[in-house]
Amino acid sequence: MTATVPTRRADEITPKDEAERLALSYFTLLMRRELDAFEQLWHPEAVQEIPFKPEGFGNFVTDAFRGREEIMAHYRAAFANRRDHVFWVDALHRTTDPGTVIVEAHARSLVGETGKVYENSYVCIFRAQDGHLVSLKEYVNPLAFMKAFAGGFDAHR
Repeated sequence: MTATVPTRRADEITPKDEAERLALSYFTLLMRRELDAFEQLWHPEAVQEIPFKPEGFGNFVTDAFRGREEIMAHYRAAFANRRDHVFWVDALHRTTDPGTVIVEAHARSLVGETGKVYENSYVCIFRAQDGHLVSLKEYVNPLAFMKAFAGGFDAHR
């Protein structure tokens, strides 16, 4: 596995290939709130796993979102009132699988529903195939999510 350590905003990094482009586009399109373009990153049968999910949010955050529609339903709700969202990439790791990219990142934004600042660190394992993201395993601190989003979403979604 090889790594680069850019520690730059995701939208300031030039990808070296298709897998890096898809991974960096994930962050960049969320920062820009371009959810229609973000939706096109995902394969229709993609899976996003969140191994350490926050508690108390019902179906708003589950341990896995299956399929593009379910993934997008989550992001459309989570980013409906987000402001000033920025992702910084701390490290980008390549594996022996050309379709797999591991990204260490951190983010900051304002959650409109709660008025709180959301800051978190991420380790994301992206798997790309045929020009789409087919899977994302997102390791994130659930306590940071719970602190910023608590009280802002219906826990029974």
